[in-house]
Amino acid sequence: MTLERNAQSPRHTARPPGRAIDVNAWAMAGVLVALWAVLALLPATRGVFLTERNLATLLAQNAHILVVAVGMTLVIVIRGIDLSVGAGVALTGVVAALLQLRLGLPAPVAIAAALATGAVIGVWQGWWIARLGIPAFVVTLAGFNAYRGLGLVLSDARGLAPMGADFAIVTASLSPAATWALVALTLAAGVGLTLRDAARRRAHGLDPASPPVLAARVGGQLAIAAFVLLVFGSRGLPVPVVVAAATVLAGVVLTRRTRFGRHVYAVGGNAEAARRAGVDVRRVTLWVYVLVGVLTGIAGVLLAGRVNGVTPGSQGQLLELDVITAVVIGGTSLLGGRGSVVGTLLGVLVFGTLANGMNLLGVDSNWQLICKGLILMTAVLFDVLAKDGRVLIRAAAIVAALAAVTAALATRTPPPRPQVAFLLSTLQEERYQKDQRYFEARARALGLRVTTLAADNDNARQIAQVEDALTRGARVLVIQPTDSQAASSYVRLAHERGARVVAYDRTIVSPDLDHYVSHDSYRVGVLQAEAAIAATGGRGRYLILAGQAGHSVATEITRGYDETLAPYVARGDIEIVARQSHSAWSPEQAQRTVEDALARAGDRVDAILANNSGMARGAVTALAAAGLHGVFVAGADADAANVNFVCEGKQSVEVLKDIQPLAETAADVAARLLRGEAPAADAPTQLIAGAPVPVSAVAVEVIGPGDVVRRLVDTGFLSASEVPACRR
Repeated sequence: MTLERNAQSPRHTARPPGRAIDVNAWAMAGVLVALWAVLALLPATRGVFLTERNLATLLAQNAHILVVAVGMTLVIVIRGIDLSVGAGVALTGVVAALLQLRLGLPAPVAIAAALATGAVIGVWQGWWIARLGIPAFVVTLAGFNAYRGLGLVLSDARGLAPMGADFAIVTASLSPAATWALVALTLAAGVGLTLRDAARRRAHGLDPASPPVLAARVGGQLAIAAFVLLVFGSRGLPVPVVVAAATVLAGVVLTRRTRFGRHVYAVGGNAEAARRAGVDVRRVTLWVYVLVGVLTGIAGVLLAGRVNGVTPGSQGQLLELDVITAVVIGGTSLLGGRGSVVGTLLGVLVFGTLANGMNLLGVDSNWQLICKGLILMTAVLFDVLAKDGRVLIRAAAIVAALAAVTAALATRTPPPRPQVAFLLSTLQEERYQKDQRYFEARARALGLRVTTLAADNDNARQIAQVEDALTRGARVLVIQPTDSQAASSYVRLAHERGARVVAYDRTIVSPDLDHYVSHDSYRVGVLQAEAAIAATGGRGRYLILAGQAGHSVATEITRGYDETLAPYVARGDIEIVARQSHSAWSPEQAQRTVEDALARAGDRVDAILANNSGMARGAVTALAAAGLHGVFVAGADADAANVNFVCEGKQSVEVLKDIQPLAETAADVAARLLRGEAPAADAPTQLIAGAPVPVSAVAVEVIGPGDVVRRLVDTGFLSASEVPACRR
């Protein structure tokens, strides 16, 4: 009995794509063409989407996703899962950055170390899964937490940027001549192998691929080659795209032309039958996880080069969900045994096209998350319904889901081409929705066309939004960076396309930055520390809750704490019992930090200084759960919930960082830059990366119970209904 017969699943046949037409792949190719046609015709994206620049940007944005997705395809085919790839991307990027920035090692050494780290991750996870039989979900979920934590420990929870100058090889481009030669050689090899296979099958008396299948394969290769030359023939292929393409080709060869590839499908179809047929199931499983680990390392290097640094707390955040979505959209069954690398390639392109199109259309980032979730759920649902092999049903269902999303985009009122792009780190907090509202209102009053996008604290998403905003024609970018160091690449990109950059709320560490608009973050820390000293008599145990590592605001506020408290700490009057940074400024993480600190200190904490309102809320919750009263708590941003806490006596003070003057000042600066006007000769400057940059600083002030009505309600910062505990 042959291995193929033994490897039959009761649900479907487990085998690599063979001589038949891959209906799912061609259906996805049709979806991709349809999406591109719609985006090329929509008024808001007409003349923008199908430009060489935007298509090149789209491919570069998704190169690291595609690299990981090839490995994830193999994992899912064997009925596994890997939830750790996002954290693995962060860890491997941290390894490369540390070797470059702290040890001064050359890029090739740093890259090799990152790939080796990825291989170690793969061996570690594969051993637990293959040898000990621990479920892949459990092992990789552990990695999801552990690798992120290890990256934070190794980096001291700080952003690492910029990468060394020689690391630019990761983002460089081939010459046009080399591009043409590479495409020609690849096309010749692909067509030659296709024709040779047909000839060999005839010579051995086997049924060759039918003429339609043969024509489809050769025609597909010609179409891909023509597309690549159309987009990159005059500018050269970017290295990330070359790496992603090489990964796809290697994946196709591995799955279709090697014994190992046949064994992968056999294990996914029926592991027990494969074992009885002589397949070493544990060995295959181990090597699949090693491969995905190495590919994770490659993606970590590509992403570190793309964003010019690593933010360990958020690099690769939720990448695993994007990858799994793309793989499932591309036709790989979560039930195992079915799928193809070509389908994954198309799935990544469809997924990336939707993200690019929604950015070009100015779709709110929160609605983008809803669209992604609906598409993934639809793909999985019809994967289950099509488990008996009804691929056409599954393909049609996915097409319908994508068509519905596309139709929804097409029926939106097309936004005008923006002059100014307002790029926020997130819109998932109360405070930043005010930033958007005030900025857009002031910009409209000044006659500016503006679009707002939020990156959900993801560096890769933010640089994609920068590229998409520039593609749409924005001439001024007002950016609240997800990482101040890594954002230096945004300035370079904007200046290359003749646009100006304003750092908003957080600095961008670039000597070429055009303007910086911010609250006086250092003063926030000073005011909180001074209020704490006054409340405690300059004595006691203090706890510091810092924001995300790498954010200039968190750095400056905490510097204000340290310099104000330094004399008291030196005398031993004040003890800092804990100091912790928090990814995405998370209130939940801050609550856990306070709970753990209280346990260590025996509930003896006198003051808690939090970089923002959200973390202060976490502190108040932890204190209430412990039954502690009278502990000084300071926050910043004056969120409504915290202001109520101040009036109720649960929190001591908030520092008001008034959003309206900040946002309106940024809009005024953008309008001035758009008109080509320079700052006044006597405008204050700040040294950023060794160069003087014009700065607009907005004052901050302490808010206690007696200040709420006068400073917050009467001025319209908050409504009376939002702060019922503070009514007169």
